Amino acid sequence: MLETDFSPCHTEPLGEVSKAESNKDISLTKLAQYDKNHNIEWKSFKCEKLFSVKSNPQLNKDSFSFSENAPYPYFTRTCLNNGIAGYVEYLDEEHKIKGESIAVGMLGMQFFYMQKDFYAGQFTKTLYPKFSGLNTTIAQFFIAWLNKNQRIFQGVLVRDFEKTFNETEILLPVLDSHNIDFDFIESFIKAIQKECIKSVVLWQEREREAYKKVVKQ
Repeated sequence: MLETDFSPCHTEPLGEVSKAESNKDISLTKLAQYDKNHNIEWKSFKCEKLFSVKSNPQLNKDSFSFSENAPYPYFTRTCLNNGIAGYVEYLDEEHKIKGESIAVGMLGMQFFYMQKDFYAGQFTKTLYPKFSGLNTTIAQFFIAWLNKNQRIFQGVLVRDFEKTFNETEILLPVLDSHNIDFDFIESFIKAIQKECIKSVVLWQEREREAYKKVVKQ
Protein backbone atom coordinates (compact mmCIF):
# COMPACT_ATOMS: atom_id res chain seq x y z
CA MET A 1 0.00 0.00 0.00
CA LEU A 2 2.82 2.34 -0.87
CA GLU A 3 1.83 5.81 -2.03
CA THR A 4 4.36 6.60 -4.72
CA ASP A 5 3.19 10.22 -4.96
CA PHE A 6 4.47 10.66 -1.41
CA SER A 7 7.29 13.10 -2.17
CA PRO A 8 9.32 14.58 0.67
CA CYS A 9 12.51 14.89 -1.38
CA HIS A 10 12.11 18.64 -1.97
CA THR A 11 12.81 19.27 1.70
CA GLU A 12 16.34 17.86 1.54
CA PRO A 13 19.40 19.55 0.00
CA LEU A 14 20.70 17.54 -2.95
CA GLY A 15 24.05 17.05 -1.24
CA GLU A 16 22.35 15.29 1.67
CA VAL A 17 19.95 13.32 -0.46
CA SER A 18 22.78 11.99 -2.64
CA LYS A 19 23.91 9.81 0.26
CA ALA A 20 20.95 7.56 -0.49
CA GLU A 21 22.23 6.89 -3.99
CA SER A 22 24.98 4.65 -2.63
CA ASN A 23 22.40 2.08 -1.56
CA LYS A 24 21.78 0.34 -4.88
CA ASP A 25 19.26 -2.09 -3.41
CA ILE A 26 16.71 0.58 -2.59
CA SER A 27 14.08 1.49 -5.18
CA LEU A 28 10.39 2.24 -5.09
CA THR A 29 9.72 -0.73 -7.37
CA LYS A 30 11.51 -3.15 -5.04
CA LEU A 31 9.82 -1.68 -1.98
CA ALA A 32 6.41 -1.97 -3.60
CA GLN A 33 7.15 -5.60 -4.43
CA TYR A 34 8.35 -6.21 -0.87
CA ASP A 35 5.18 -4.60 0.46
CA LYS A 36 3.10 -6.88 -1.75
CA ASN A 37 5.02 -10.10 -1.05
CA HIS A 38 5.22 -9.64 2.71
CA ASN A 39 1.78 -8.09 3.09
CA ILE A 40 3.04 -5.10 5.07
CA GLU A 41 0.39 -4.00 7.52
CA TRP A 42 -0.48 -0.31 7.73
CA LYS A 43 -2.26 1.28 10.66
CA SER A 44 -3.74 4.73 11.25
CA PHE A 45 -2.40 6.64 14.26
CA LYS A 46 -3.73 9.88 15.70
CA CYS A 47 -1.00 12.49 16.03
CA GLU A 48 -1.63 12.82 19.77
CA LYS A 49 -0.24 9.28 20.12
CA LEU A 50 2.91 10.21 18.21
CA PHE A 51 3.80 13.79 19.21
CA SER A 52 3.32 16.31 21.98
CA VAL A 53 2.79 19.95 20.95
CA LYS A 54 4.60 22.75 22.76
CA SER A 55 4.44 26.51 22.18
CA ASN A 56 7.90 27.96 21.67
CA PRO A 57 9.41 30.69 23.86
CA GLN A 58 8.90 33.85 21.82
CA LEU A 59 11.48 36.53 21.15
CA ASN A 60 11.77 39.15 18.43
CA LYS A 61 14.78 39.38 16.12
CA ASP A 62 16.11 42.34 18.08
CA SER A 63 16.89 40.01 20.98
CA PHE A 64 19.47 38.07 18.96
CA SER A 65 22.88 38.55 17.42
CA PHE A 66 22.79 37.26 13.83
CA SER A 67 25.84 36.11 11.87
CA GLU A 68 26.57 33.68 9.02
CA ASN A 69 28.65 31.41 11.24
CA ALA A 70 26.36 31.46 14.28
CA PRO A 71 25.43 27.97 15.54
CA TYR A 72 21.70 28.28 16.27
CA PRO A 73 18.92 28.45 13.64
CA TYR A 74 16.30 31.15 14.21
CA PHE A 75 12.96 29.59 13.26
CA THR A 76 10.05 31.82 12.22
CA ARG A 77 6.64 31.64 10.55
CA THR A 78 8.15 31.73 7.06
CA CYS A 79 7.76 28.77 4.72
CA LEU A 80 11.09 29.55 3.04
CA ASN A 81 14.50 28.04 3.79
CA ASN A 82 13.18 25.34 6.11
CA GLY A 83 11.51 28.06 8.18
CA ILE A 84 14.90 29.51 9.13
CA ALA A 85 15.27 33.30 8.94
CA GLY A 86 18.97 33.23 9.86
CA TYR A 87 21.46 31.96 12.42
CA VAL A 88 22.05 33.46 15.85
CA GLU A 89 24.54 33.30 18.68
CA TYR A 90 23.76 31.62 21.98
CA LEU A 91 21.31 33.65 24.07
CA ASP A 92 20.23 31.57 27.07
CA GLU A 93 18.83 28.18 28.06
CA GLU A 94 15.40 29.58 28.87
CA HIS A 95 14.56 30.37 25.26
CA LYS A 96 16.56 27.62 23.57
CA ILE A 97 14.41 24.89 21.98
CA LYS A 98 15.49 21.27 21.83
CA GLY A 99 16.34 19.87 18.41
CA GLU A 100 15.53 16.47 16.90
CA SER A 101 11.98 17.75 16.72
CA ILE A 102 9.54 19.15 14.15
CA ALA A 103 8.74 22.87 14.12
CA VAL A 104 5.76 24.61 12.56
CA GLY A 105 4.87 28.27 12.03
CA MET A 106 1.29 29.27 12.76
CA LEU A 107 1.01 31.37 9.59
CA GLY A 108 2.23 29.10 6.78
CA MET A 109 1.43 25.88 8.66
CA GLN A 110 4.34 24.02 7.07
CA PHE A 111 6.32 21.53 9.12
CA PHE A 112 10.12 21.32 9.21
CA TYR A 113 12.58 18.99 10.90
CA MET A 114 14.98 20.77 13.25
CA GLN A 115 17.99 18.58 13.85
CA LYS A 116 19.86 20.98 16.13
CA ASP A 117 18.76 23.09 19.10
CA PHE A 118 17.30 26.39 17.93
CA TYR A 119 15.57 29.63 18.87
CA ALA A 120 12.24 30.81 17.50
CA GLY A 121 10.17 33.88 16.76
CA GLN A 122 6.53 34.52 17.57
CA PHE A 123 3.64 32.17 16.77
CA THR A 124 5.60 28.96 16.31
CA LYS A 125 5.26 25.55 17.91
CA THR A 126 7.36 22.41 18.20
CA LEU A 127 6.34 18.76 17.97
CA TYR A 128 8.28 16.40 20.22
CA PRO A 129 8.13 12.70 19.34
CA LYS A 130 6.69 10.26 21.85
CA PHE A 131 8.77 7.53 20.19
CA SER A 132 12.53 7.12 20.05
CA GLY A 133 14.69 7.32 16.95
CA LEU A 134 13.38 10.39 15.12
CA ASN A 135 16.04 11.39 12.58
CA THR A 136 16.24 13.38 9.36
CA THR A 137 15.01 10.51 7.19
CA ILE A 138 12.12 9.36 9.37
CA ALA A 139 11.06 12.97 9.96
CA GLN A 140 10.53 13.44 6.20
CA PHE A 141 7.85 10.74 6.25
CA PHE A 142 5.88 12.46 9.00
CA ILE A 143 6.42 15.93 7.52
CA ALA A 144 5.06 14.86 4.14
CA TRP A 145 1.91 13.52 5.81
CA LEU A 146 1.48 16.63 7.95
CA ASN A 147 2.06 19.06 5.09
CA LYS A 148 -0.71 17.32 3.16
CA ASN A 149 -3.00 18.75 5.84
CA GLN A 150 -1.67 22.30 5.49
CA ARG A 151 -4.97 23.73 4.19
CA ILE A 152 -6.86 22.16 7.09
CA PHE A 153 -4.48 23.64 9.67
CA GLN A 154 -4.64 27.04 7.96
CA GLY A 155 -8.42 26.95 8.24
CA VAL A 156 -8.52 26.79 12.05
CA LEU A 157 -7.76 29.41 14.67
CA VAL A 158 -4.29 29.30 16.21
CA ARG A 159 -5.79 28.43 19.59
CA ASP A 160 -7.44 25.39 17.99
CA PHE A 161 -4.32 24.13 16.22
CA GLU A 162 -3.32 21.63 18.89
CA LYS A 163 -6.79 20.09 19.05
CA THR A 164 -6.95 19.75 15.26
CA PHE A 165 -3.41 18.40 15.10
CA ASN A 166 -4.05 15.80 17.79
CA GLU A 167 -7.05 14.46 15.87
CA THR A 168 -5.13 14.27 12.57
CA GLU A 169 -4.39 10.70 11.50
CA ILE A 170 -1.23 9.37 9.87
CA LEU A 171 -0.99 5.99 8.14
CA LEU A 172 2.13 4.07 9.21
CA PRO A 173 3.60 0.63 8.48
CA VAL A 174 3.59 -1.54 11.59
CA LEU A 175 5.33 -4.67 12.82
CA ASP A 176 2.33 -5.45 15.00
CA SER A 177 -0.63 -3.54 16.38
CA HIS A 178 1.56 -1.28 18.53
CA ASN A 179 5.07 -1.08 17.02
CA ILE A 180 5.83 1.12 14.02
CA ASP A 181 8.12 -0.34 11.34
CA PHE A 182 10.70 2.46 11.27
CA ASP A 183 13.13 0.40 9.18
CA PHE A 184 10.57 0.22 6.38
CA ILE A 185 9.88 3.95 6.69
CA GLU A 186 13.59 4.74 6.29
CA SER A 187 13.88 2.48 3.25
CA PHE A 188 10.77 4.07 1.75
CA ILE A 189 12.08 7.61 2.11
CA LYS A 190 15.54 6.69 0.80
CA ALA A 191 13.92 5.10 -2.25
CA ILE A 192 12.01 8.31 -2.98
CA GLN A 193 15.15 10.39 -2.50
CA LYS A 194 16.97 8.12 -4.94
CA GLU A 195 14.22 8.66 -7.50
CA CYS A 196 14.59 12.43 -6.99
CA ILE A 197 18.33 12.20 -7.62
CA LYS A 198 17.73 10.16 -10.75
CA SER A 199 15.31 12.74 -12.15
CA VAL A 200 17.76 15.58 -11.45
CA VAL A 201 20.63 13.70 -13.11
CA LEU A 202 18.49 13.00 -16.19
CA TRP A 203 17.49 16.67 -16.36
CA GLN A 204 21.14 17.74 -16.16
CA GLU A 205 22.03 15.35 -18.96
CA ARG A 206 19.27 16.73 -21.19
CA GLU A 207 20.39 20.29 -20.48
CA ARG A 208 24.00 19.39 -21.28
CA GLU A 209 23.04 17.76 -24.58
CA ALA A 210 20.87 20.73 -25.51
CA TYR A 211 23.77 23.09 -24.76
CA LYS A 212 26.13 21.03 -26.94
CA LYS A 213 23.70 21.21 -29.86
CA VAL A 214 23.43 24.99 -29.54
CA VAL A 215 27.22 25.40 -29.41
CA LYS A 216 27.70 23.28 -32.55
CA GLN A 217 25.28 25.42 -34.58
